Amino acid sequence: MVSQALSVPATPTFTIASHRRIPSQLAFSHRNPCTIASSFHSPYGSSSQIGLSSKTHGFRLKLDEKSTHDVGTRNRIIFIGQPVNSQVAQRVISQLVTLATIDPDADILMYINCPGGSTYSVLAIYDCMSWIKPKVGTVCFGVAASQGTLLLAGGEKGMRYSMPNARIMINQPQCGFGGHVEDVRRLVNESVQSRYKMEKMFSAFTGQALEKVQEYTERDSFLSVSEALEFGLIDGVLETEY
Repeated sequence: MVSQALSVPATPTFTIASHRRIPSQLAFSHRNPCTIASSFHSPYGSSSQIGLSSKTHGFRLKLDEKSTHDVGTRNRIIFIGQPVNSQVAQRVISQLVTLATIDPDADILMYINCPGGSTYSVLAIYDCMSWIKPKVGTVCFGVAASQGTLLLAGGEKGMRYSMPNARIMINQPQCGFGGHVEDVRRLVNESVQSRYKMEKMFSAFTGQALEKVQEYTERDSFLSVSEALEFGLIDGVLETEY
């Protein structure tokens, strides 16, 4: 009865429109207006199952953690809002693979507000982003720092965006070791290899020379969105009032 009163289709669907790359007025200009970019205007997609609850004074939305996750899934949106560890990586990889299975031809949008995390876990997410067929766009809210910036810059070229008040930071991996000398030596060597890998990836993502990337990552380098855009970490800024 609720769905009829609101003139909403009675049967929810996970179907995403065909990914035809035609122009749109939204930020991702080369995407189909009926793909997940439409979530900027209609965050609940086409499904009627959005937690409507009948009350004395009308209807209101009841969005718990599960229903919020379902809304994100319907709109092909993934959120990373904490440091990336193995549990976060497992969740994100599971979502990426699931969405790629539902529709391999539709884009996926990843919102990032991430101060960093485990290099191994971040690289696992990036490998999955690169492996699945759908293109993964990225948007930074708040902050993308260290390994979080690697995910932001590792999104599909032309689909990497930031909000205007976000901050973006790149640096070298941090580490701290203790124990037997030989164990410490091996762990230091592993960290050096991880640093070099990240620097090469940033060079590939941005088009900057490896030497310039190394100069920026020698210490924590905080960038405004305009500086990140100039450096090549993002492709555009989603404008707001301030």
